[in-house]
Amino acid sequence: MNKDPKNFNIDTLTAHTGKNPPENHGIPAPPLYRTSTILSPNMDNYRNRSGKYTYGRNGTPTSDSLINAISDLYKAEGCVLAPSGMGAITIALMSVLKGKDHILIPDSVYGSARRFVQEEFPRLDIEFEFYNSRNLNHLEALIKKNTKAIYIESPGTYTFEIIDIKRVVKICKKNNLKSLIDNTWATAIYFNPFDFGVDIVIEAITKYISGHSDIMMGVVLGNKEDLIALQRWSKNTGNYVSPDDIYMSLRGLRTLPLRLQKSSQNSFEIAKFLETKNTIKKVFHPALEQHPDHNLWKRDFKGASGLFAIEFHDNVLEKAIDIIADNCKIFGIGSSWGGYSSLLSTMNVSENRNLKSSYVPTGNYLRIYTGSEDIEDLIEDLNAGFEKI
Repeated sequence: MNKDPKNFNIDTLTAHTGKNPPENHGIPAPPLYRTSTILSPNMDNYRNRSGKYTYGRNGTPTSDSLINAISDLYKAEGCVLAPSGMGAITIALMSVLKGKDHILIPDSVYGSARRFVQEEFPRLDIEFEFYNSRNLNHLEALIKKNTKAIYIESPGTYTFEIIDIKRVVKICKKNNLKSLIDNTWATAIYFNPFDFGVDIVIEAITKYISGHSDIMMGVVLGNKEDLIALQRWSKNTGNYVSPDDIYMSLRGLRTLPLRLQKSSQNSFEIAKFLETKNTIKKVFHPALEQHPDHNLWKRDFKGASGLFAIEFHDNVLEKAIDIIADNCKIFGIGSSWGGYSSLLSTMNVSENRNLKSSYVPTGNYLRIYTGSEDIEDLIEDLNAGFEKI
């Protein structure tokens, strides 16, 4: 085969990218370097920082392996790593914004990102405004003279609104704005924002890439001047990720397509099962035809991951949801997702909304993540909880 490895199909790429056996004595897995000090061969080399590696915080062959691998998956020029997904979001935002700037953010944005914007941007003299993910007719009218960027999260973290990314990017290009997207839900396997003209891509490695619920990490990707800005901000703020976590994340990356496919299949089957329950008002899963943004999801995405949510009818009390969750033996109760085990969590969505036009569940809400367990066991586990109410 004469095909350039970077042009392999993405499932093949996840298995082979980020390796360099010829430089590692034929060993496929990259070496794990734990270091702060990196010695120079002479003082002139040290003085001029002419070596490839100069200090542990600034990069090693270990970090380069993961950086190169993720960049290859997204066909990006490069990326920077962050100690968490939220850290990646802040790097992305601060690389394009400064005092007096303005940014537009979807009202369905991740709660921690909302908190950062609401609590820190006023102190930094950065303006922001929320927009409705499902109504982009007024988006361009929200753009001001000092608007610098539009942030995208698709689907939304809680009620899974799909944004018309093509339309947002078109607006950004027309008005010379930067576009940023949190792509954690889909990963590069199911959606590559760079193919749609997005400028900066964020992903929480904590979730599907690491895949085992034992690592906190994030990544931000960009090209040309965007990459330079990301690297500058990351370096100047001292961002650093443990080499052990990098090594484990790279190992998790190798099975990403298989784990994501299993998680996706399980979530779709569970979503269809939950549609049959008369206690449930809505199932927020973009792959279901009844989802209001299903056609938009089908147009742009190659698949749906394992995270979705349900809203119960208004007469179903919170105590009933507790009974369902507390009686599950397989579904754990906890935050995060992307690992091998299934999870349940609940929250007050209204606390994460600013616009009256945004959808807020009136009934009790339950977010569901399906891992890699047997689907019959998962359905039986949830059903046992439902039978209790």
